[in-house]
Amino acid sequence: MLSVRRERPLRLAVAATLLVAGMAAFAGAALGTKTAPAMVHLRGTAYEFNSVHTLLAGATIRVAEFPKLRATVRADGTYDLSVPDQARVTPYIQAAGHHTIYLQTFTTAGEDLANVNFQTPSTPIYTALVKLLGTSVDTHGNPVRCAIVSTFNTRNVRDLNYAGFIAYGAHGVAGATATSTPALPKPTYFNANVIPDPTQTASSKDGGVVWTGVPTGVYTITGHHPVSRFASFVATCRPGRVVNANPPWGLHELAPPNPARVAATWSVHGSLDILRSLSARSLPAHAVVRVRCRGARCPLTARTFTPATTTLNVLRALGGSAPGFRVGQTLEVAISAHAFNGTVLRWTVVTGRRPVASTLCVPLGETLARAHC
Repeated sequence: MLSVRRERPLRLAVAATLLVAGMAAFAGAALGTKTAPAMVHLRGTAYEFNSVHTLLAGATIRVAEFPKLRATVRADGTYDLSVPDQARVTPYIQAAGHHTIYLQTFTTAGEDLANVNFQTPSTPIYTALVKLLGTSVDTHGNPVRCAIVSTFNTRNVRDLNYAGFIAYGAHGVAGATATSTPALPKPTYFNANVIPDPTQTASSKDGGVVWTGVPTGVYTITGHHPVSRFASFVATCRPGRVVNANPPWGLHELAPPNPARVAATWSVHGSLDILRSLSARSLPAHAVVRVRCRGARCPLTARTFTPATTTLNVLRALGGSAPGFRVGQTLEVAISAHAFNGTVLRWTVVTGRRPVASTLCVPLGETLARAHC
């Protein structure tokens, strides 16, 4: 009898909820309303190839897959373009006196993308490169087929803003090779003088690599190196396109795991889990430690610390008291450092036992925590 009495109201409640949801969906369809798609931002700087201080103010940034989307490059060379989330997007630039350049094809996945820069050759420089490579072009100077360009670039520039990027100087990684799926002939690598050189068998300290005469298709470009690992990228080729997957994207060097180690001790007192200690050690140079609590009535506010040494007594930095956390609340410690992946630890309070940490990572240059980098 008890089970029947409990189930029936539950079934009625579920049925009522589904009915209301169905009526709302029907009403929306009948009125022709649409839910606005989720959007994310692409942000970066447009500058001239071989002249990083020449910024392309007034240029137009567009997306091949979404012709109505566009942004104008500001006076400082930056742009901000909103694009659909969970979508494939291939940005490109149109700038007076410069050749149109496409970037790699990104698949947006719930986060804004930073430093999506455009390294754009002036028309004379583009013409000179075409002659050096022996590329067939049409009457408008576009390649008859497609070209794919990228740079093996060091992890040391992955998380820098544009000012830091150009101040760093040469950012190529020597000794790397690249292949494509589907397969393409061997590419041409740029020598240390930033010139395509058929005698190069691997990347120079410039890091540049190029394929010409690429047939229409979608290609995954993969880097290989005896020591370093590199991100792959997707190039969408069409006749006339020059795809330049330029730094700090394209063939960027993947960062190592963050060496920081975080430890916490807890005790259970009734409905509260008491944080007795919280510390971080083996912090990289200039690490940033962020602490926050999620959930209603959290016992602490978000704080950010920049330790001067490789260790930090986090609980002491928070004030030294032993805060009590309630069921459903989560304590999070996130550690980031230049040229390393980020690390994130989360303790979620459950009934009757001490919280256990779950560990996530954040790829260098990105923002979302995930299980694997």
